[in-house]
Amino acid sequence: MKKLFVVLIIVAAIVALSLYQARTGKPEQVRVQVFEVVEQPIESTVLATGTLTYGDERRVRSEVDARVIEVAVEEGDRVSKGQVLVRLDRQNFETDVSNQQTNVALRRIDIERAQLRIESLTIQLARQLKLFQQNAAQATVIEDLKNQIAQANVDLKMQNQLLVQSQDHLGQAQKRLAKTVISAPVSGLVSALDIKEGEMAVGSAADVPLLTLVDPEQIYSEVDVDEADIGNVQLGLPVRVFAVAYLDTALTGTVTKIATSARQVPGKNSLVFPVEVAMADQELVVLRPGMSTRAEVLNRSNISYPVIPIEALQDNAADDDPGYHVFVARAGIAVKVSVTLGPQDDRYQALTSGIETGDEVISGPYRLIRSLNDGDAIILEPTSLDTTDDTLSTD
Repeated sequence: MKKLFVVLIIVAAIVALSLYQARTGKPEQVRVQVFEVVEQPIESTVLATGTLTYGDERRVRSEVDARVIEVAVEEGDRVSKGQVLVRLDRQNFETDVSNQQTNVALRRIDIERAQLRIESLTIQLARQLKLFQQNAAQATVIEDLKNQIAQANVDLKMQNQLLVQSQDHLGQAQKRLAKTVISAPVSGLVSALDIKEGEMAVGSAADVPLLTLVDPEQIYSEVDVDEADIGNVQLGLPVRVFAVAYLDTALTGTVTKIATSARQVPGKNSLVFPVEVAMADQELVVLRPGMSTRAEVLNRSNISYPVIPIEALQDNAADDDPGYHVFVARAGIAVKVSVTLGPQDDRYQALTSGIETGDEVISGPYRLIRSLNDGDAIILEPTSLDTTDDTLSTD
């Protein structure tokens, strides 16, 4: 009975207070949060995903078909330019070189034989000419010798051409032999090793790399930017990068390359533009190529606007109006003000009309803003607009 009596007293008190407020005309005050509007640039953000890669990646391929007899490096090794990486079986190529050397030698013998024949015919012709002057030789013999000399000169030219051809074949065979020793085209790190001793190295036409060399001094994040956002990405813009292994650590980078054409990515309906982000030197985490990343490309405008938190903005959908409004605190009253929107970032909405610097805009609690009406009495709980960003400076 005592508990029931206490409850009845509380209910009676609430009813009495409501009747008192109704008679005196004093409205119930709503406790709200406000902040003082300031002007600042809007920092728009373009989101993208991608993977980490090393800079200056070189895929080392074989230019000849041969069996691997030695792999002189291991994955993770640092190598210098010109260092031997892989050796291939040389036997067939050495045989080919030997055969071509023999062909060159035979062509030179043929040339020497042709030269000797020309000399012999020339001597015979000179002897016959003397005899002819003494009426001891026939003119037909002299004419036949001249024809033989002419034919011998043609044969000599042909043998010279065949020598050049044989020398060319020898040079090609020697080049193929040299390609059985595969050396590093640049200094770098062996990031991937795709061949083993005893396996068959296939010529470069098959596009099958033996190993991959990278420049470990520079790491990039290659991200795919949606075609609808690529207009907001420019060279030199700062980027916040989050590696999947360190989602709570924001790494810094800079846009260094933007693809000139779009591409289709499996699983996405729209086209994307590949964008290269050079990662800044850092010692916070250990980055490895292949890690998935999430990137935020930051684009700060050069124009300052009056800005408000996004949650303070309300639409006029209830009035069938496509516009927007905010509530401004004035003399303890919530005043509804129509506004015109400017650019927006992840946290703030810029306004081009309706609000001025110094106005106190009601920013929360959000559930109260949704039910707030023009002219409602309010009690202010001041808040401040945080315009700093300790993660990444965009100056």
